[in-house]
Amino acid sequence: MRLPAILLIALLAAPALAKRSDEVDYVALASLLARDGEYDRADDALKHVTADTPGIDLVQYHTVRGLVALEKRRLDEAADAFAAAIVAGQADPLVHLYRAQALFGLERYGDAVAALEAAGDAVDGLSGAWLMRAHAQWMLGRRQATFDTLRAAGERFPGNVSFLRRQVFYLIDAGLYQEAAALGRDYLARAEGKAEDYVAIGTALRRGRSFDEALGFLEAAALRFPDDLAVAKALAQTWVERGDPYAAAEILARVAVREPALNAEAAELFRRAGHPTRALMLNARIPDSPRKLKQRVGILIELRRYDQVAGMQDALYRAGLYADEDVRYALAYAHYRAGDHAAAEKHLSALTRADLFRKATELRRLMQDCADARWTCA
Repeated sequence: MRLPAILLIALLAAPALAKRSDEVDYVALASLLARDGEYDRADDALKHVTADTPGIDLVQYHTVRGLVALEKRRLDEAADAFAAAIVAGQADPLVHLYRAQALFGLERYGDAVAALEAAGDAVDGLSGAWLMRAHAQWMLGRRQATFDTLRAAGERFPGNVSFLRRQVFYLIDAGLYQEAAALGRDYLARAEGKAEDYVAIGTALRRGRSFDEALGFLEAAALRFPDDLAVAKALAQTWVERGDPYAAAEILARVAVREPALNAEAAELFRRAGHPTRALMLNARIPDSPRKLKQRVGILIELRRYDQVAGMQDALYRAGLYADEDVRYALAYAHYRAGDHAAAEKHLSALTRADLFRKATELRRLMQDCADARWTCA
């Protein structure tokens, strides 16, 4: 959670860069460079001095050292530097805020909250500080304190809906799906929710297996944003996880008209839903590829078009799919059902996977039964 370092940099003193005509004040130089966003150069300047350098301004040295380390994500160093600045006499309360930011990044949430407390009222006007405090409290398991913080922040910043949004996701994380759905609707009404907001809330509810609430958000989003691909995908995924692949297939089939890459996924969902003919129609729209061929084999097997599967043998070989043992077993089964047991045995002999090896043993038994009594295979 990043806060603008310029808040503290602007308060750094900037003494003259020359102590003597032949001596550069590297701490002052680093302060100016950091103020201008030149953090790499500021870091280089600080390498010329240490806390033991005679005459060094320890408050300024540790403060700018902390800011540079924070910007460069050296969080342990930043936290230590800000603490040293406080010990040296840094009285600006914002130093506690930046120390809190470093501690937060280190996942030292209790220390981060304590640092924010030390900053006092000086940071109450910064929305980022409220969000940091709330998340640190959440990570510490202080749920009631989290919601109290976010509600207080919402009252202080009535035009900022990010606090309401955060409450929605914390409620979902806590498993309070009904409350999350209700607050989510309030948030979307106040925020004039974008498609990504609907998707984010709906997806979070889906991951919490609160499918009905998720569908409520995503169906509303689909009506409001009918051309949004992310909405359609999220809605389809929710139907899949709810156990209705047919509804998901219908959604993706509509979207696939303008996003042909979804034809394969829609076809697979129709196959899983028990509609192999629809699946075959969509499969035909997929550009030739190993994925298309493998999917087509599965669909044709379900349609009992065994001769067509057997006829795909050369195409499957050229596509490199003979290395796929599921395909080899499907070819063996198709040849068996078509009555060509010799061709079936050729593919069965290539199987090594344990589950398919057991199936091969059973298929060989059936072929032997056929050989012993042809009428059993009619």
